[in-house]
Amino acid sequence: MSNHRHHLHVICAASDQSLVLDNVAIFFQARAFLTYDVSGELPRAALYGRQCIDDCDYTLLVIGDSYGATQNTGVSQMHLSYLSAKAKLKPMLIFIKSHHENAELSPQLKDFIRLVERQNIGIHYYVSNQDIDRLLSLAYEDMIVRYPALGWIREHAVDIDISRSNNFLSSPLSSVTTNIDHEASKLEGVDSLTKSLKLTETFEFSYSAQAYEGGNLTDVSSLLSCTWQEILQALIQISLAFTSYGLQSSINRLITVKAEQDIKQQMPNVHAVARCQISKDDLLKLQRSLVAANWIQLTAVGSRSSQELWKLTFYAKKIYQDSQSTPNPPL
Repeated sequence: MSNHRHHLHVICAASDQSLVLDNVAIFFQARAFLTYDVSGELPRAALYGRQCIDDCDYTLLVIGDSYGATQNTGVSQMHLSYLSAKAKLKPMLIFIKSHHENAELSPQLKDFIRLVERQNIGIHYYVSNQDIDRLLSLAYEDMIVRYPALGWIREHAVDIDISRSNNFLSSPLSSVTTNIDHEASKLEGVDSLTKSLKLTETFEFSYSAQAYEGGNLTDVSSLLSCTWQEILQALIQISLAFTSYGLQSSINRLITVKAEQDIKQQMPNVHAVARCQISKDDLLKLQRSLVAANWIQLTAVGSRSSQELWKLTFYAKKIYQDSQSTPNPPL
């Protein structure tokens, strides 16, 4: 058995393609430590998936017959993990099951497959679990050559304590389990992917603006709040994909009228207000909340955050449509 192993996280729908995943486990028994996505019905499923992806060297996406459980988020854990791995630029092997033309697949699974096929090249298609060993033998060896990673080495082969202190080697499985409670407390509220946003509740943020009064210019900073209904309305008006800058521009337009009213209450003689801007910290908090609630999703990733492209999810559009067809927004 080799002294050298990597950590590979398997992105998949829980309880789907069990024979395929068994073959994956057997193939990697002497090559890598494996972690798997767990059921999205578990409260910490999303946090666990992100922790594993943070720590892993490589990822393997297996798309079979199921999109996976969605619960209140409207998106499956497999989908969330895929977006997380893409955002963190983790090397990824992709296996997609070849389905018959008349196969009964859920609309969400069809949309997810189209998304993956549009964003990636070198995808491997399989018909049955018997294809997996052959595909893995070629694909995995090619990936570790193109994306070399040191991984984990057995204790008798290297001084692990020294290498850990230099952040070169670690046991990925232990880091996932020991850090999960600490990370849960840090991410609670903002990064929890199990909580929805109520349209009637508000998001409070700080903003800055310039106020003109009697020919003088005054820089103003204050607090405002918008309902999630108002924020969703602003998002609906954004066409196609958008960057973080596009999101910022949309929110700035939304708050301009409110900011002008707020400033004129404090400074009655102000005759003009300009350059209303949400604070960068609160914009980031807003963006994380939108991702956590599955209102926006990542569609493209570049080497910088400014190259990330986002779009409104089907789930968010449905919430908006439902809110327009009822007298009161859903709680």
